[in-house]
Amino acid sequence: MSEHTASATTRPSTRKRYKRIAYGLLGAGILALWISIALDRFVLGVALYWAGGLGMGLVQRFSPVELYDERDNAIERKASQNTLNVFAYLFILGTPGGLALQESGALTLPGEFYGATLALFAIFVVFGVSLLYYKRNA
Repeated sequence: MSEHTASATTRPSTRKRYKRIAYGLLGAGILALWISIALDRFVLGVALYWAGGLGMGLVQRFSPVELYDERDNAIERKASQNTLNVFAYLFILGTPGGLALQESGALTLPGEFYGATLALFAIFVVFGVSLLYYKRNA
């Protein structure tokens, strides 16, 4: 009879292990920030959050394996496109709609509306500039 050996698929791959470590460090930093805010220690929380983010970056930079492959890039590309589409519709339809409702007296827009509009505009400006840059330099 042959000896029973554990399947190679039952253990996480080296890449998955390093991804878990990287995201675990970031998650720990976020959790530390929330806990520190709850304890009224905001500066300590920010420092721990930065430490978690720095730890994630160091793991990604110095891990012995490539953490992301073509499949990950394709998934990120689809998610990015979907995100841009959702916010484009919000920006294109929401901004004039909100302004029209305010002008008609149906509602009064809070100051946050203008900040959110400016943030969405800035996102699409950065996207457009990046797109032009990479199209010209590809």
